Amino acid sequence: MIAPISFRATCAARNALLTASTKNNRCQILFQGRTSWILSSRLNQLQYPRKYSTPTNPTTPSAFPNPEVEPPRPTDLRSQLPSSPSQQPIPPNQKPKRSIRIYIYAAVFFIIGMSAGQYIRMVVAPPELPHPETPADRAMVEYLHKQAESLPLVKSLSSDPDWETWPSYQSLSFEERGPRLTTGALGGARGIGAYQRVFRNDSTGECVTVVWIGGAMSGWPGVVHGGLIATLLDEGLGRCAIALFPSKTGVTANLELNYEKPTLTNGFYVIRAKPMEGATERKAWIQGSLETIDGVVSVRSKALFVVPRKGLGLKVHETGF
Repeated sequence: MIAPISFRATCAARNALLTASTKNNRCQILFQGRTSWILSSRLNQLQYPRKYSTPTNPTTPSAFPNPEVEPPRPTDLRSQLPSSPSQQPIPPNQKPKRSIRIYIYAAVFFIIGMSAGQYIRMVVAPPELPHPETPADRAMVEYLHKQAESLPLVKSLSSDPDWETWPSYQSLSFEERGPRLTTGALGGARGIGAYQRVFRNDSTGECVTVVWIGGAMSGWPGVVHGGLIATLLDEGLGRCAIALFPSKTGVTANLELNYEKPTLTNGFYVIRAKPMEGATERKAWIQGSLETIDGVVSVRSKALFVVPRKGLGLKVHETGF
């Protein structure tokens, strides 16, 4: 019984020794590999040190540092980045500067907006104009008369002896002006009654009328109504025709108008009328136009006037109509 037990113990001891020897060899191999890797990494660091900043230009003298002196290493990458001006701290007593350009732009746009708004309001919703024969209306009429007398056309025709002149409707009494359209409902500075002056050349038969068209004569805001323009041309061309007739009276038989440009309110305009060829004692064709003071034609017109039969009770106008 002793011999088998000894043999088994001997075998177990030999196996234990073999196992320990194998483990010891493995540890030695792992230790040797780890040691060689650490050594190779250290050598690489010594041969190729890490650089956290941009390398300098090799052509400059600073590109060749002293090999005996080790350059200082940065603590972190953030310290190598240039600091932006916005991150710099502002002293407590110093306030940040503000550009004055912002205030200039704001003031300019404010002035433009206010001016545009006032203009649009005056065109779309103008203030109420004074009624005829009121103190405010008389003051406006007086002012417009002074403005009209200073116009170059009025000065030129008034000083020319070939042209006779008179205020329109001066032959009508105050009672006769009320029922008439042009002197009653359309009177005053708000209409066409502020200023109308007629000039006539007796040798050519041509008539020129300078008229003020007020702000209440608009069809669209700021634009003169087309019917009012027809009325003005009917009156202006009719004066030219009636002056030719020996009976000094007449009526409109035909009126043609061509509207070429918009006519704006609150301005002086010129009505030109000239007889066409073939006029007789009872019938005459007259051509005319409505122009601005600068001579820009807004409306062209042509009309036929005839002397009515007797018994219609029309008033004879020698002059001043």
